[in-house]
Amino acid sequence: MYIYDFPLSPKARTYLKFEGIFKRVEACQFLNSNAETMSLLRGVVDYMDLIDGAGGFKIEIVKDLEKLDQHLKLWQADPDADQDFVEQLRTSISTSFRSLDKFTRQRTVLQNDPIIECIKPRFMTPCGANCFDTPLFTFWNELPREEKMQSVHKWLHELETVRTPVATILYLWRLCADFKPRVAKKGFMKETAENCDLIEITYPKTVRGYPVVSGFQSSLNVRFMTYEKGAEIGDIEFELAYLGNAVL
Repeated sequence: MYIYDFPLSPKARTYLKFEGIFKRVEACQFLNSNAETMSLLRGVVDYMDLIDGAGGFKIEIVKDLEKLDQHLKLWQADPDADQDFVEQLRTSISTSFRSLDKFTRQRTVLQNDPIIECIKPRFMTPCGANCFDTPLFTFWNELPREEKMQSVHKWLHELETVRTPVATILYLWRLCADFKPRVAKKGFMKETAENCDLIEITYPKTVRGYPVVSGFQSSLNVRFMTYEKGAEIGDIEFELAYLGNAVL
């Protein structure tokens, strides 16, 4: 099945962007090639830029974690609930709070890192990372991998302060997702949207197309576009779930 997320609130958009950054950094963290090194560095720089423009981001995370913990307390009061599992979920929220307490903003750690400082502006220039424009990075990139990993561990430690709470929030939202069947007649569906932070769409990989979503106030539109230009598109069966604290 294909899975497609679409944010319906600014904070959900930010959460999904962070999730994408963390997945990229995790995949490249061992620096197995120069391409992985550059991808990891770009992920760290994207993280810095996103944090810098997120405003009251930490406040939003705290509010969402508190709401989720209140919801889990209700589960815990249910005698039919898996108490061990609920306790594990509440522990993950406690861990997220502790992680967030170490949140220092990028300017106090990452921005002062010499490697990040020299490479960050070069991503704005075509082929900006080269031996004559970034001699410090070139020297660092030629060091043994074990020595470079010392820098990587420091960067990842800073990212972890946000990765843990964001991953916890999205995991719990998705855990509570209630998927319902839908049909896009001739590739199009319109319905009254619930008050939520994001939607998740799943559909079979036999469908040679992809969803384009738009939402305005209480209206939600889903249109499936064909991958092959000019191809016919019929009725598409898919499943849709509304996610977020508002629907818990």
